[in-house]
Amino acid sequence: MKICDISKSFEGRAVLTGFSLTVSQGEHIAFLGESGKGKTTLLRIIAGLEKPDAGQIIGVNQNGLCYMFQEPRLFPTLTALKNVAAVLPDYPKKAALEKAAACLEQVGLLADADKYPDELSGGMSQRVALARTLCADGDPILLDEPFSALDRETADKMIALVARKTEGKTLLLVTHNPQEAEILCGTKITL
Repeated sequence: MKICDISKSFEGRAVLTGFSLTVSQGEHIAFLGESGKGKTTLLRIIAGLEKPDAGQIIGVNQNGLCYMFQEPRLFPTLTALKNVAAVLPDYPKKAALEKAAACLEQVGLLADADKYPDELSGGMSQRVALARTLCADGDPILLDEPFSALDRETADKMIALVARKTEGKTLLLVTHNPQEAEILCGTKITL
């Protein structure tokens, strides 16, 4: 993937100016920096959710891309299990639910599979969103502050899970935590 000379402004304030980067297949890159410096905007541009003012993204498989937003964005009328299974529309229903259950188990929430989002804590909702992202088995994987609502012990477990599940895949991580960046990513870029 090539990020070519990307610029983006909001209400006259530049958040990205001429940003370029070549990302190799399987590379793990962390974007660090203060709030408002364009990290999330860059992910949104890569995912095709935001248009740059200038520049272009080349070589992104939009159909294979998985994106975990800062907020969980769970479907309120679906259980945790069905929220995860929602990313598997091409699977037979039983197989999708089985795979979703396995993913919930990996994030420690299988016992909460039948709960709705309004019955989950913020950290639990974030883990359901992480399970959903990893269950989709996409590449590249874009994670925007995926551990921010988690206590340290749970975050450490989820970081280890992400490291295992993204091996060989391209990972772009937005984080304010240098330790997360160090564990998950070979390349760290401060915006």
